[in-house]
Amino acid sequence: MSSPASERSKPAEHYILSTGGSDVERLRLLHEVYGPGTEAMFRRAGLTAGQRVIEFGCGSGNIACWVAEQVGPTGSVVGIDNSPGQIEEARRQAARRGLTNIEFEVADAYSPKLPEQSFDIACCRLVLMHLTHPLEALKAMRSLVKPGGQVLCEEMDLGHWLCDPPAHGMSEFFRLNEELGRRRGENFDLGASLHRLFREAGFYRLNVHSNFVLALRGEVKRLLWMTFVEFAPELVREQLAEQAEVDTVAAELKQLADDETTLFGFPLIVQVGGEVKRG
Repeated sequence: MSSPASERSKPAEHYILSTGGSDVERLRLLHEVYGPGTEAMFRRAGLTAGQRVIEFGCGSGNIACWVAEQVGPTGSVVGIDNSPGQIEEARRQAARRGLTNIEFEVADAYSPKLPEQSFDIACCRLVLMHLTHPLEALKAMRSLVKPGGQVLCEEMDLGHWLCDPPAHGMSEFFRLNEELGRRRGENFDLGASLHRLFREAGFYRLNVHSNFVLALRGEVKRLLWMTFVEFAPELVREQLAEQAEVDTVAAELKQLADDETTLFGFPLIVQVGGEVKRG
């Protein structure tokens, strides 16, 4: 549903949502929905002043800027993304917030070309699910973290969501999203198996939490509609849906978002943290 979302892979992997300035509003709503859970994940991990943190797939910088505020002037944050447009927007956000302990760079998730064992924490949100080789990206994150440091990841399990009362448009949103992701080699159900990926990457002392967000009202309910509108052209190009079907689903999603009698449960997020072994 989102990205490296936040949330990018590498250009050849066909990230299906827009990037850069045109995606800022969607990523803002995404952070409003999932941000409190992300912040709780960092607090559980013991995020503190003076630490050095890197975010893979930083998108427009919502997470990285918040982390920079927490680590303070004695700490520092690096955000990397493969989209120059996202990096430009992230830099603008950091400037607006007056942050001087943060930098953003265009880099690849598989080969970030940064000094190994130079960070206390590496993190990503809704990034690995877009990658053809998520294990390799996770190993790249591990290589940048000091012994005793942590890697924190959040990934979606698209099979767990809620709409009450049930609505055809919502069911179609998730069905079409998953079909398009499968065709592009993306795994929108990665959250359920993320813990296994961490073990395979060599982490230990794993911890697992979930983040399931409900909403009856407010602009956050428009997140799914906005997401669908962005990837809808791909559905038509890939012949997964006719334009008339796409238009019908989009209209129903917008109507549901504005209906305060309809309860949304956004896709489940699984959070996994793991330590890098000492010695």
